[in-house]
Amino acid sequence: MNKQELRIKYSEIRKNIPDEKRKEESAKITEELLKLIKENSFSAVLLYAPKKFEVDVMGVFGQTDIPVYFPRCDKDEMDFYEVDDLSKLRLGYFSVREPEEDCPKFIPKENEKYLIVVPGIAFDKNGYRIGYGKGYYDKYLSKQQNLNFYKVGVCFSECMIEDTLHDRFDIKTDKVIY
Repeated sequence: MNKQELRIKYSEIRKNIPDEKRKEESAKITEELLKLIKENSFSAVLLYAPKKFEVDVMGVFGQTDIPVYFPRCDKDEMDFYEVDDLSKLRLGYFSVREPEEDCPKFIPKENEKYLIVVPGIAFDKNGYRIGYGKGYYDKYLSKQQNLNFYKVGVCFSECMIEDTLHDRFDIKTDKVIY
């Protein structure tokens, strides 16, 4: 099975998870993220606004005293922008809720530690992921390799797999919560 076939297979598996189970697992994952934030000295959290069938981590928003940033995509690039009110998220690229144009851009600093929550269709036990195939997170994180980002992948337990068939461009997460 190649990466595209895995993407299709696990997208279908994820889509067929019952709503109640999806809510329960999302709540459990959110609790783990909040615990991680509480136990560490992160300067900011880089979150995402979930699409249908993704792990819903929006419960993190408003539960922490540190700034929260969300991604916005422009063609081949992705950057993060501070959101202090969920009303500042608008439907954007790929029908994903993204920060409005006037939200401040995230500028990481060398001496700071950041948590980035990485969505995925599936993850393997080594922390590699299968995303949607555009490489937005891999490109973004490859530019930040000299900075202190703690990368946490999130997925449903049904989407943990043995091997994602990663290549040299794929960026490994530090931890996967499922």
